[in-house]
Amino acid sequence: MQIGRGNWYGKKYYFGMHYDLHANGDDTELGTHCSPAELIPMLKLMKPDFVQTDCKGHPGMTSWFTQVPDGTVSPGVVKDAMAQWREATKQLNLPLHCHYSGIWDMAAAKKHPEWTVVPAPGSDRKSEKMCPRSPYLEKLLIPQLFELIDRYGVDGFWIDGDLWAVEPCYCKKCTAEFKKRTGIAEPPVSEKDANWTVWMNFQRESFMEYVTKYTEAVHAHKPDVKVCSNWMQTLRNPGEPSVPTDWISGDNSWIWGLDGSRCEARWLCNRDKPWDIMLWSFSKSSEMGNPASPWIMKPVEMLEQEAAMLLSTGGNVQIYETCGLRSGQLVPWRMERLGEVSKFVKKRRLLCQNTQTFPLVAVLHSEAHYYSQCTNGSIMYGYDIAPVQGATWILSDCHYGVDILDEYMMEEMLEQFPAVVVPEQTRMSDKMVKMLKAYVKEGGCLLLTGVGMAERFGYDYLGIAIMETVEKKTYQLPVGKKETFPLYSATWGLMNLGKACRAFGRLGESPARGEKLTDYPVAVFKRHGYGTVAFIPADICRDYQFNRYPETRKFMKELMDRVFTEQPVMVDGPVGLDFVARCGDNGLLFHFINRTSGNPTRPGQGMVEEIPPLGPVKLTLRMGWKPEVVKWHFEDESAMTWTWTPVDFDGEDEHDHDEHCDCGHDHEHGENCDCGHDHEHGDDCCGEILEGESGVLEVTISQVKLHGVVQVL
Repeated sequence: MQIGRGNWYGKKYYFGMHYDLHANGDDTELGTHCSPAELIPMLKLMKPDFVQTDCKGHPGMTSWFTQVPDGTVSPGVVKDAMAQWREATKQLNLPLHCHYSGIWDMAAAKKHPEWTVVPAPGSDRKSEKMCPRSPYLEKLLIPQLFELIDRYGVDGFWIDGDLWAVEPCYCKKCTAEFKKRTGIAEPPVSEKDANWTVWMNFQRESFMEYVTKYTEAVHAHKPDVKVCSNWMQTLRNPGEPSVPTDWISGDNSWIWGLDGSRCEARWLCNRDKPWDIMLWSFSKSSEMGNPASPWIMKPVEMLEQEAAMLLSTGGNVQIYETCGLRSGQLVPWRMERLGEVSKFVKKRRLLCQNTQTFPLVAVLHSEAHYYSQCTNGSIMYGYDIAPVQGATWILSDCHYGVDILDEYMMEEMLEQFPAVVVPEQTRMSDKMVKMLKAYVKEGGCLLLTGVGMAERFGYDYLGIAIMETVEKKTYQLPVGKKETFPLYSATWGLMNLGKACRAFGRLGESPARGEKLTDYPVAVFKRHGYGTVAFIPADICRDYQFNRYPETRKFMKELMDRVFTEQPVMVDGPVGLDFVARCGDNGLLFHFINRTSGNPTRPGQGMVEEIPPLGPVKLTLRMGWKPEVVKWHFEDESAMTWTWTPVDFDGEDEHDHDEHCDCGHDHEHGENCDCGHDHEHGDDCCGEILEGESGVLEVTISQVKLHGVVQVL
């Protein structure tokens, strides 16, 4: 998939710096230490390809001398920092973006309370957030963006305090428009009220229209200026990326950022737009406002580890740096540290940039399901993302190549993936259910989790005769040859098998393997056409998002290997390795990211000082041609060896499929088969067989220090 939307500068603009201060009323020295003579040596130490600098933060006060009548200049502006940053970046030939807080503007709220969100009836709470239908957009936000373009020639805007800052607004304009669109006269005031989700989805649509207005205004004013709304079109904002922003970005958490990036990167790489994630260069061991836990800069290794996850999936990287000095001064040793990260990032550009996914396992992130239930007043955090995160983490921990796709992208890419996992997405669209059934019939491997899937796909389709449900129950599940593990689910399905269905394990009520077993299977399999569907009637993906027990992961690997029987790529290695499969002009590219830490992490201690090498790793590829080049990049070349074994895939599966067969095909297709086919397995029945000289490539890597790439040509 080529990037077909958005607007970016080109290949060499790959690594960025973000700097902001959130100028406020207590400042006294803004702009006093950011002259070109001071900035240029610091920027040369870091070597960014583009820069984002402070202009207006959440307090709503500018760090430049705005002339927009409704604007508010911080009393602490001594010198025009924007003019100094613009001159420095011009001399270095770097694009300059502005950090501008959108929906959240404290100064505008104080100056124009009529612009703010109107709280629910009966509430006396005062909001600092702007109503997207208020004059704020035309009177302040857009005029200030134009002012920055015209006066300073800025090249782009990263609009902060937007998606995540939106609050439901009960002003006359919003409630009237809500009634016009939905026919609902009285909007709900609580998440417990009927139509709350309808109300919050209206708020989301209103926000999207607001972003579209200022983006189109900027593009009309100066087409080449780039616009991004922080966190829009990321994992918590699925669906068609129709708002015409130029690139996608979000600032990661200051702690445990790598974990979040493992999902965001696998999602953003399929958004069909340029993208990056902003890494915080600093961290702390507690909540943001706790003075007993001061901010401290992250070690180089930690930033490189976080960056590697983004680079491996084709993203750009920018780093948020501010050291607490209100004068605008940059600190040499900190910039030197970021310069080390810059070397790490840019060394990888040629192999990482402009690649596409090598489709292996897709996780469905259904926008129809996601937006069907909102549990609070946030359009970013009010929807349930846990099952999708849990599915991504458990599959990645099993070393499958994973991508996250919403229904919008699944329609385009479904046929490319040999396996799909649907994690408790019970309210997906009917169209998606139909597509997935057709996908299985044509040879796809589909895993469904969550009791509700039985109703969506049908008992007979899954091979279930009868299913009862029990609430809030923990069962013991078998794993390995003799162990069990506990799995809690808010709802369990107790299944009786139907026609042409195979069972996987039995639910137990004792940790002693084989004791107190129920008559109910843990999972079921059924073939349809050329493919297989499997079903786990429990919230196993949600559980892994919360618990991440090793045995749960091992169970998932055992089950997936039964469903996904002919895997083109297999990885065997330590659980601390993340695996990403990509392809492009430089061939097949298999990334290994070491995400471990030499110092034990714990709640409140997320710093990574050193990264112990992990290994060995075995990469196995079923290929339709003999490779000419197999290389190990960015780490010690001597750590890798490889072998090639010719294999006739057409003739490797000659045995009879019977009731005792464990290959993944439960019987020989015959006249009594109800799977939809009355023939024997043919050359291309059970998965794609590549044409040409076929064989198996086995790559062994003795250790991965941080991030290495196996290139196959």
